Amino acid sequence: MATQKDVAKLANVSFITVSRVINNMGNVKPETKKKVEAAIKELNYYPNSIAQGLNRNRVMTIAIEAPLPSSETVEANSYYTRLLSGIEKHCIKLGYDILLSSQRGKISDFDTLSPYYSRKADGIIILGSKPTEEQLKKITKDSIPCVIIGDRDPSYKINYVDTDNFTGMYSATKHLIENGHKKIAFIKGNILTQNVTERLKGYKAAMRKFNYPIKDEWIFEGDYTIASGRRCYKYLSTLEDKPTALVSSTDIMAFGVYEELHATGESVPDKMSIIGFDGHELCKYTKPPLTTIRQPLEDMGEEAAKMLINQIEDSNTTNKHLIFPVDLQYGGSVKNIS
Repeated sequence: MATQKDVAKLANVSFITVSRVINNMGNVKPETKKKVEAAIKELNYYPNSIAQGLNRNRVMTIAIEAPLPSSETVEANSYYTRLLSGIEKHCIKLGYDILLSSQRGKISDFDTLSPYYSRKADGIIILGSKPTEEQLKKITKDSIPCVIIGDRDPSYKINYVDTDNFTGMYSATKHLIENGHKKIAFIKGNILTQNVTERLKGYKAAMRKFNYPIKDEWIFEGDYTIASGRRCYKYLSTLEDKPTALVSSTDIMAFGVYEELHATGESVPDKMSIIGFDGHELCKYTKPPLTTIRQPLEDMGEEAAKMLINQIEDSNTTNKHLIFPVDLQYGGSVKNIS
C-alpha cells in the first residue's frame, strides 16, 4: 500500500508539500500540485482520513439519527430512504461521509449526541423525532452542528427542515369535500409530534370551514404501519354512521385500508375514497393509484445536509428554519359523489 512518503519520492517534492496538496492548504505552485496529483494517481494512493480530520479539526463525516422501532429498518421506510438520498447527494459533492445510526427505540433511549462527542462525526441530522429537552439543551449549550428534519421545537435555536403539514392535510380534506364527501375519517399517528398535530389541525380546519361534523369516532389512532390501516377500516366498517372518505397521515397506513377493503371484496373508491400523505413511490402501483400529498423529501434531505455542512464549516452561520411546500398528487382513489 502506497504511503505519503512514496508520493513525495515519486513527485520529487517534500512530505509537507504532499500534505498541503492533499489537504488543499494552498501555498503550492500549480505545476508542483500537478506533479503531486499525478503521483497520487499512479500509486493509487488514498489519504488517511483520520489524519486529514486532525489537520482540519474535522472528520468529514455527518451522523444520521433515525429513531425507529426495533422491528423496522431505515431501508424499508420510504420516508427515510428518500431523505437519505437527498442527504447523500449533497455529501458526495462536498466529500463528506455518512454515519447511519443503528440504534433502535424511542428518541429518549438514544445516545443521540455521542457521534459528535466521540469525534466520529462533525455534526448530526435527526430524522422524524424531536430530541428530548436534555438533548436540545446540550445541542444549544455546546453549539453542536445539528439539523432536525420533521418534528422540532421552534423555541430552540436549532436548524430544522419540514413540510407544510397543515396546508397539505387541509388541501387533502378540501379535495374530498369538493368531490361531495361530508363524512370524512382521519387516521393519525400514535406519537405526539409536530407533524401529527399539524396534520390533524389541517383536517379539522377544512371540516370546520365547510361546517361539516368532526366526530371523535371518525378519528382513528394508527401506528404508521399497514396493519394499523387494516385495523382502521375494520373499525370504521362497524360504525353505524359510516364515513364515505378517509384521509391518512401517511401513505403506508392508507395502503393498509386498501388491503382490508380488497380483502373484503370491496374496492377503492367505490366503497371509500382515500387520500394519503407523503408521496410514496408505491402510490402509483396501488389499484387504483393513491391520491396523495407529496412531500419533496429528496430536496429536504439535500437542504438539511447543506445547512449542516455550512454550520460545520462556519460556526458563525445563522440558524435556518425551512418549511417546504407540498402538492396534491392525483390518483384514482377519490370518487365524486356530488
